[in-house]
Amino acid sequence: MSTINSCERVMNTLQGLPTDRVPVFAVLGAYGGKLAETGLKTLYSDADAYVSGQQAVQNALGFDMILATFDYSAIAEAFGGEVAWFDNQTPNMKRPAVSEASAVAGLKLPDPRRDARLPVILSATRQLVSLYRESVPVFAAVPGPGALPALVLGLETWMETVLFDEDNARRILERTGRFFLDWVHALCEAGVTGLVVTESVASVEISTRDLFAKVFLPHLHDLFGQINAPLVFHHGGGRILHILDLLPGLPGLAGVVVGSKDDLGAARSALGTELTLIGNLDNLSLPAVSAAEIHRRSLACLKTAAPAGRYILSHSAADVPLSTPLENLQAMIEAAGEYAAKEMSAL
Repeated sequence: MSTINSCERVMNTLQGLPTDRVPVFAVLGAYGGKLAETGLKTLYSDADAYVSGQQAVQNALGFDMILATFDYSAIAEAFGGEVAWFDNQTPNMKRPAVSEASAVAGLKLPDPRRDARLPVILSATRQLVSLYRESVPVFAAVPGPGALPALVLGLETWMETVLFDEDNARRILERTGRFFLDWVHALCEAGVTGLVVTESVASVEISTRDLFAKVFLPHLHDLFGQINAPLVFHHGGGRILHILDLLPGLPGLAGVVVGSKDDLGAARSALGTELTLIGNLDNLSLPAVSAAEIHRRSLACLKTAAPAGRYILSHSAADVPLSTPLENLQAMIEAAGEYAAKEMSAL
């Protein structure tokens, strides 16, 4: 097979078409700041700075996807919350906009094109799409509709509302769902190839299978059906094997990222063969072990998940730790190339 570019490689994989090798991806937002020698407050407040960081990532590593600004604190801030800034990790929500579930109804929904740092994210997205159009796909991460209220009133308060105040939880989902669609449509207008929906309420650490199926899955069906872009479902940091079989059939769903503690073989069985499986390298181990060990673990993932097709090698959490050596990230790409070469030689 002749050499193809990253955009063709990823889109072929998502569609179950032949490709030269398994695509490889890592979340390298803050890492781009490290390579470009840009402070993280500047990186996540200035569109040009973020774009320069991603250019540095592509020049150094050449992964098969680019992620637009992955910073949910910007959404919390746009609702009226407070942001915590750090020197060595992405910003986070320090204080939510409100602390009482009843107060969500009175909040003004943010305008993606005007409020807080949301326009900065849209500007960076447009620039990345312009730079890499048709060569490297640009995806955007968005908080899942079920998890989005946690950015407005905090996770503990949100889950208490879901468990003990169903009527109010439904009203909150309807209201924040309108912003979810506004934000998604703004990102799609900016030209993203697809969206990574991080739904933390799908993880076993936060929600049971029954609760997810009853409260959140119908909401996902409704909102996903209003999006015209490929969607990748992300666990948000936990394990989701217990709900994987519920995901096929979601409108627009193209792939699912599984947790590092989920079993890849069992995940493929639960998902079936019509969805792309993504993961499941351990994010925290990337800086802690040798490049040779990352190479070995990558090959193990490939041998388990790649034979069925529709697989993307990636780690399974948020940003790669800044202490990760470049050679450890390069080892992932090298493993994918080695696996493809062995597969070709076996034909």
